[in-house]
Amino acid sequence: MMEHAQWQSLLTLGNECFHDKQLNQAEAFYWQAYDLLSLACHEEPQSSDVLMAWICACHNLALLYETFGNLDLSLKFLMTPHEYLVAVSESKHFNDDVKFTAFKGMGLTLPPILLFTKNHKICDGCREQLPLLEKIIAQATSSIH
Repeated sequence: MMEHAQWQSLLTLGNECFHDKQLNQAEAFYWQAYDLLSLACHEEPQSSDVLMAWICACHNLALLYETFGNLDLSLKFLMTPHEYLVAVSESKHFNDDVKFTAFKGMGLTLPPILLFTKNHKICDGCREQLPLLEKIIAQATSSIH
């Protein structure tokens, strides 16, 4: 079982560096946290704390890469946790508690994706590479009148 203080500390240090405009250092801390949390998600799939922290690490990296102007990588880090949660919620390999946690987690991953697509034009190539993104955009535009 992973030591929670380790990833919490890395995320905190990354946030401090990000706010102090030390973006390269923030990136290093966020990546370390992301790597630890990615492993932990596989080791502890029922831990909602680990899952939410992993989503946070992904979103921190997305914001960082958006700040750098690397929109492709930013979008990747928004889509990765959402795609993972969709896959878990639809999987036959997880119990109902894990699926429910994944389903609830989509409430955290979907709004940033929608905001990103509102703020940045998504090219057709990106839409084709991310079929789930196309579905999300279509649903958002059909439900907003």
